[in-house]
Amino acid sequence: MTLNFGRVAYAYDRTRYHPPEVSGRIATAIIAPVEDRFREPVFLELGVGTGRVGVPIIARGHKFVGVDVSPAMLEVMRYKIAGVARKVRLVEADARSLPFAKDSFHAVIGVHLWHLIPDWQRALLEALRVLAPGGVLYEGWDVSTGPSEDWNIQERWRELLGEMGYELKRGAHTRRLDEVERALVQLGLEPQTQAVAEWVEERTPRQTMEILEERLYSYTWQVPPEVFRPSIERLWAWVQETYPDLDQTYPIPWKFVLRSTRLPD
Repeated sequence: MTLNFGRVAYAYDRTRYHPPEVSGRIATAIIAPVEDRFREPVFLELGVGTGRVGVPIIARGHKFVGVDVSPAMLEVMRYKIAGVARKVRLVEADARSLPFAKDSFHAVIGVHLWHLIPDWQRALLEALRVLAPGGVLYEGWDVSTGPSEDWNIQERWRELLGEMGYELKRGAHTRRLDEVERALVQLGLEPQTQAVAEWVEERTPRQTMEILEERLYSYTWQVPPEVFRPSIERLWAWVQETYPDLDQTYPIPWKFVLRSTRLPD
């Protein structure tokens, strides 16, 4: 299955958010090292989506270019930055073929990106091509740091799929991050990884089910429709039996991890 980003653009904005204080810490972690080296840094975000990482950078007055293959995602972001978009350019383009000159940016950002690109090597080389000497490549991702009812529901779905003869494969995002790190090291670069923010999200069983049903997790895209629909129906039945109140909130502990790779001067 290929994800229709136009269909889920507003759902992404609704469900994949960071609390304001977390957004601020992420923005600071990205901006501060670049500001230390460049007087007027220009930031590029690949797969900018609806701007959950980009908007806080824009709000601090920096020059920012966002790239995405989805016009619907960009439409949501344009609405969000209306009035503060003087230094912003949003471009519908493929990360594997960027319409920018060499050494154009002082920082290139990609959050939850590489696993969405089959030939990610091209996108990585493009990111490094447009990055100026001394600039920083940032890769970011959210990690759940403990058990949660959200994870229990996802695990039950995996079990139901197994009972139906379908093996759900997860972990593509983590495996791809490892591949990218090895590629960067082979290029003679030195990626550095750190957690820059932690928070707790309150989510309900109903919200978890809606996220699965709308296929907002990339690992759901592989499940064929003839298996997906009946498995979700069975999961709904299990959730309704297991959780007396579908709107009771449960905590999900998260951290945001940032990997930074600086190019030689």
